[in-house]
Amino acid sequence: MLLLYRGENFDANFYYHTGIDIDHAFFIATKSKRFLFVPALNERTAKSKFVGDVVVYRNSLETLKPYISGKIVFVDYSSVNARFIEKIKKICKPKDVSVELLKARIVKKSDEVTKIKKAVAHTKKVFDMLDLKVAKTEIDVKKQILIATAEFGLEPAFNPIVSTGRNTVYPHHISGNAKLKSIVLVDYGVRYQHYCSDITRCFILDGDKKKKTQYEQLQNICHSIVDELPDLKTGKKVAVSAKSMMQTAGFPDMPHAIGHGVGLDIHEMPKLNFKSNHKLTNAVIAIEPSFYLAKYGMRFEETIFCNGKKAQIL
Repeated sequence: MLLLYRGENFDANFYYHTGIDIDHAFFIATKSKRFLFVPALNERTAKSKFVGDVVVYRNSLETLKPYISGKIVFVDYSSVNARFIEKIKKICKPKDVSVELLKARIVKKSDEVTKIKKAVAHTKKVFDMLDLKVAKTEIDVKKQILIATAEFGLEPAFNPIVSTGRNTVYPHHISGNAKLKSIVLVDYGVRYQHYCSDITRCFILDGDKKKKTQYEQLQNICHSIVDELPDLKTGKKVAVSAKSMMQTAGFPDMPHAIGHGVGLDIHEMPKLNFKSNHKLTNAVIAIEPSFYLAKYGMRFEETIFCNGKKAQIL
């Protein structure tokens, strides 16, 4: 028996298994039945969208009790608090399956890839709409991004990262009123039907040839990794190959991984680090070679699907 919970905020595992995004809802799946437990205010929505039985609760624990009593219950511990776990321990035998649930989402179905591809396409349109001649500050660029996203009827996958000048040294810089100069780094993605994209571009405003060459090197490294992906079967092999390419190009070690999985969450499995044995076949990943020097940094990032035989930039 599987028990999942969706509280105030979107929960990827809950949506993945239920096909519905509805707040303050519990989901139970047995071998033969599916149940959704919701407060009265969500009853109509649940009955119109959920495939399975809908049960209205006033006291969630009392309503769940007959369904889970005395049973082994697989629970996503990452979506519930410690108090809830302690309470259900008196009723059933909960088992944490949060890691297993994350691993189950590594392999993407064709419809998931299609949604991510559409998210990527919209994100690239947002980048094409940027006008750095009109924008004067990081905040101005961020406003352009959010307005364009809203015009597409979509939402950000994460808070846009816009940095300029020395601020590009900080991978997760929070945009401010810094005036645009020398270089502008933009890291952004949108959600399309809950699925994310993740793309980073650099805009070199000062025409510096060295920066242009470095940025081209990052692009070439990204594309080389994409070409090699079918032979790099695990996250560890991607990390090792990327490090070799970065060293050959003369770049310093990155303070973050070469990339990460992308899906219902902007950062999810597979992991792409030196310890990861996660398989990459039919996974969607972001590859982001980058460097951060004393005065400026650069990053180039694409969202990619690999079916095991061929890798494709979405």
